[in-house]
Amino acid sequence: MNSQSFKRLEQALHEERLDAYRRDGADPLLTLARYALNVALSESLYSALQFAEIALRNAIHQSMTARCKTDAWYDTPNARLTVWQKVRITEAKTSLTDHRKPITSGRMVAELNFGFWTGFFNKAHGQTGIGHYLASTIYPHAPLGEQDLNKLGVRWRHIRDLRNRVFHHERILHWKDLDAQHQSILEMISWISPELHEFTKKMDRFLDVRKQGLKPWFSKLQSQETTNVTTPKTIVPESFDVTNGAETTFGKRWGGDIFKLTDVDLEALQNGKTIALDVQSEYIVFLKKEVGCG
Repeated sequence: MNSQSFKRLEQALHEERLDAYRRDGADPLLTLARYALNVALSESLYSALQFAEIALRNAIHQSMTARCKTDAWYDTPNARLTVWQKVRITEAKTSLTDHRKPITSGRMVAELNFGFWTGFFNKAHGQTGIGHYLASTIYPHAPLGEQDLNKLGVRWRHIRDLRNRVFHHERILHWKDLDAQHQSILEMISWISPELHEFTKKMDRFLDVRKQGLKPWFSKLQSQETTNVTTPKTIVPESFDVTNGAETTFGKRWGGDIFKLTDVDLEALQNGKTIALDVQSEYIVFLKKEVGCG
């Protein structure tokens, strides 16, 4: 990554946003690879986070409808909403009215934010009894020990925090418990709806992105810089590991794929033919014998 290209990218993305990825003095290539991986991880979490939110609000809506015997349960005293939740209800109705939309229960459920729904699993609703009621009714597939208001409150708070960081394009790459967080989201969905859990897993790409790590982003960024650039070469005694980055005669590099040439390949080169190598399904490298070389 040459300095001019990086400077232009830095201006487009904003210097402070990139600072989070180079606090250890990382070079431009590593900084951008980290940034790209963070974007990919956030994208891969989107479907699971979306389904978790949808599953939670619909389950609460159905349970509260049954309890209050009306799908407009949020307007009844039996809902025992807190003051701040009542404010959210008023704001949701105002928003629908401003957009000239009818105030229906379906639209209200969609209009209320994630915090409104996770707010049922806190101390306030432990006192109203609504939190304990929901903990025992909307998780029919959870172990009994997990149908606990405090445990559910902690889980949903973590999920909400992760959701907010993902949706606001903040850094999650450094989270040491990111794998556990992802598993917790899937687990919470499965406790509400095993069918939605299976559907979510079919769309989920988090584990693949996590496993691939930085390597594909190094390759993409390096290939971006190879256009019209002469590829340097050198002869080494044997291959060496550069999977996670290593200092080489070319500078710091990642990858290390080995392409083995057969006798047929060598004969083809001797006869003036060209061999094309597909590198990580990203770009092509051509091997050709120089005229006059032994």
